[in-house]
Amino acid sequence: MSLPKSLGFSAGECQGELEHTLAEIVERIREQDARRHSLAGLVKKLKNGIDLTGISELTEIVDHELVVKVEPDHLSNAAVAGVDGGMLCAELHGLDLILVRAVGAIFHYREGELSAAEYCPDEAPEPRLIPIMEPLDAREFELIAGMQRQLAELRLATHMAEICEADLLLLDGSVVPQYVDRFPHGKKVMGAYRELMRAFVELYETCAGRGVLLVGAVKDSRSARFLDVFKHKVLPGLIDGSSGGNETSLARDEDIVNSRDTAFLNHLLEPGERSCVLKYADATSVLHDLGGWAKRVYVFYLKAVPYDYPLRVEFIDGRGEVAQTVERVPSMLYALSGHHDSFGLPPVLIEADACARLTEADFDVVRDGIMDRLGPSAFLDLRRNRRPF
Repeated sequence: MSLPKSLGFSAGECQGELEHTLAEIVERIREQDARRHSLAGLVKKLKNGIDLTGISELTEIVDHELVVKVEPDHLSNAAVAGVDGGMLCAELHGLDLILVRAVGAIFHYREGELSAAEYCPDEAPEPRLIPIMEPLDAREFELIAGMQRQLAELRLATHMAEICEADLLLLDGSVVPQYVDRFPHGKKVMGAYRELMRAFVELYETCAGRGVLLVGAVKDSRSARFLDVFKHKVLPGLIDGSSGGNETSLARDEDIVNSRDTAFLNHLLEPGERSCVLKYADATSVLHDLGGWAKRVYVFYLKAVPYDYPLRVEFIDGRGEVAQTVERVPSMLYALSGHHDSFGLPPVLIEADACARLTEADFDVVRDGIMDRLGPSAFLDLRRNRRPF
């Protein structure tokens, strides 16, 4: 019996289309990167002479300079804590399962060297299993799962702020809620949302009361906040002061100013430099639910090593002393993150991530435990996950 012939495009035609698309993508990346590099070169010539104090509209920026040199902290007697979480989700017949684990690591530094490490609650804590019996749609289940992971991390971070006497407490990710929308959702989602908001505020209050610097390190930021402020508030002044021609057209290139912050700042910043500090954003609905804390969230980008993108750093001004916080946070992060030329992230977060990570084997233990208790005739896996061939 002969195999059926394929219909439509031939294999050669499909391969040719793929190769053409790949070539277009590569060329577009190269063009955009070259234009970002050219604009960054223009700004670099001026960056030490850019005085932001003369721009009255710049209410979003804390600093007087667009780019600031950072001196590394000596870490002579410092305790740095990092918190991260792992999560696995599974859709089964009749219920959904969420498996979460949060781990905290505390690194103690003496004279710039790591002298001791501790873990909270321990190096490999048992994950927490959360069953969801209610019939939720896929989006609501995704929201619930994300919020449960954040809740686990926030509660652990609050506990650590209370007991470990850290100078700096690092979250892996933002210090404000992410990818959470308020409406319209059912009671289950809204209950978790309100619980999450309370957990954020409790963490802020605890860190402020204990004198702990609360900082979020966003490894792979998609934000365009810096470029948005740069485009609308800073760039017009640079264009007016330039000689025009190619420089002006470059500065107005939409492909440049509409890119992500890290893509542009990777060309503008040198190792040991940070961007100016910005207020986090205008008060969105989620930030509004954080009360007065919404106005005390700030962000900047730090380039700690030569062969990695700048790190997006967010922090809470817990005590109304933003100038002192701006001095301390970049200095400590630069000292912590500058040890590997191609990976600029604090080691305590790398360690917390490694300890918190969950694998499919962790879920298999849970699934098998349920199946053993239900008996041999039970099956929970969805049909798409138990094909006989």
